[in-house]
Amino acid sequence: LIHGWMGDSSMWGADASGNTKLTSFDGIQAIAIDCRGHGKSGKPYDSAKYGEEMAEDIVRLLDHLKIRKAHLVGYSMGAFIAAKVAATHPERVASIIYGGQAPLIAGGKPSGSKEVEVFAKAVESGKGMGSYVLAVTPPERWKLTPAQADSLANFMFKGKDLKAFAAAGRSFDRLEVDLKDLQKCKAPSLFLYGSKDSDHLKSRVAELRVELADVQVRVIEGADHVTAPGKAAFGSAIVEFLKAHLRTSGTY
Repeated sequence: LIHGWMGDSSMWGADASGNTKLTSFDGIQAIAIDCRGHGKSGKPYDSAKYGEEMAEDIVRLLDHLKIRKAHLVGYSMGAFIAAKVAATHPERVASIIYGGQAPLIAGGKPSGSKEVEVFAKAVESGKGMGSYVLAVTPPERWKLTPAQADSLANFMFKGKDLKAFAAAGRSFDRLEVDLKDLQKCKAPSLFLYGSKDSDHLKSRVAELRVELADVQVRVIEGADHVTAPGKAAFGSAIVEFLKAHLRTSGTY
């Protein structure tokens, strides 16, 4: 289980105190990682320490746990990381779920988001993160004043290492993969996202659905990029997909 940018392993399950708590069931062993720069993992400020190294961290963890092959479930940034693992270590992948994002294909369409650079520049300015909140908040959801945005940002990012988040985000281009390398991974895959997610993402998924083998798509009705993981249908889709591929993958 590979979380999204500025998140941590607790997105997959937490106790009353907010600590990561996972449940294994029906033969599925759930393993979650705090990606470097996030959660309780190390937080270098050099962007060169991220990118492909985040994908290699997944393989290092599998080696440490003596796991030959695993089912990868990534959300947002985690989907980029899962794709990089699939392209560089296809023999370690039993299946892949790309949640809320699609692989970054070299020479193809970019992620479609300018959020990272807006965030990084706000961090560098030292004037607070209100400008970032205003830039990424859809006006139809909330109409915020600058003061309200600053207050919300202070609440959202309290205790977080923003410089580490910025360094990680600026490395995303190094999670790009060559399509031919990704095609070498024959593991079944699922694209899982909300019906209100961006048209840009939907077009990227449609293109990859043609290029990759054994691809499924599930759409969470009424959900967007932020709300999709909290929907019951999101978790159900993950469990259903994993159960369908456990026996055929040799990981059951």
